[in-house]
Amino acid sequence: MISSLESHLAAIRDGRERLLQLLQGMDYCLDWKPEPSAWSARQAVYHLLDTPPGGLAGVVYGILSGGLTEYDLWADLDNMTPERQGFDLERVLQDINGFFSSLTETLAAAGVNGLEGKTAVVHNKSRGTDDHRTVGDILERGFGGHWAGHFQQLQDLRDSLGL
Repeated sequence: MISSLESHLAAIRDGRERLLQLLQGMDYCLDWKPEPSAWSARQAVYHLLDTPPGGLAGVVYGILSGGLTEYDLWADLDNMTPERQGFDLERVLQDINGFFSSLTETLAAAGVNGLEGKTAVVHNKSRGTDDHRTVGDILERGFGGHWAGHFQQLQDLRDSLGL
């Protein structure tokens, strides 16, 4: 039987591979949008890396270490900065790899029993709700729902560009 830790680590590996695959060949069009109100690939990437604020890896680390018992969550922030706007694809890929490396190391250090019973209150500012979530819930919602939706968004961008 696969442990929840192994399952989460597999989802993280799969998420990294999928995101890197979706960005292949997009170095010339990271900022292209099919319409002004849509997000570019760059915006979608930095939204994923820094939602919740500080990124999923930082939140998970904080919960597992006991230093974070609650956090705020806003929907639909692209988390763009002037610095990030100037990054080439190589630098964007470094940020992606750093994110996944940090998250993997955090979970691996926690071990199978380290995830049990670790929770935080999520203040969803966009919806006006407060929810108690376990680390497992946060990871499952992140990679199973939130990230999957943005992977489809990136695939749609690729399809629009004929990639």
